[in-house]
Amino acid sequence: MELANGKPQTRSGPECGLARKPPEESTCFERPCFKWYTSPWSECTKTCGVGVRMRDVKCYQGTDIVRGCDPLVKPVGRQACDLQPCPTEPPDESCQDQPGTNCALAIKVNLCDHWYYSKACCRSCRPPHS
Repeated sequence: MELANGKPQTRSGPECGLARKPPEESTCFERPCFKWYTSPWSECTKTCGVGVRMRDVKCYQGTDIVRGCDPLVKPVGRQACDLQPCPTEPPDESCQDQPGTNCALAIKVNLCDHWYYSKACCRSCRPPHS
């Protein structure tokens, strides 16, 4: 490029010499990007109280499942879900502990929260009257 009075001079094709002209475009190959994809969330594992919901999280490059996505931005694959508090049934005054169930031990090791023992030992597990 030549300058005339501090300004660049443009020349037409024949003066420049077409052999030295750089190409205006060239082909380039781009690899598809690595990208995290997630499936929709599953239903919550509980209908009340705290459960878990899950989804698939996979790394794709184009249409291929690969390793290589940034682990720092990986979406979570499971999370807690708390839809609504579970209803608490009023204590049944007439309930009796099932014979053959060691309810004293169930109370000692805090098993009254477990659905089986709360029913089988409903008398022993009943909250004390205030």
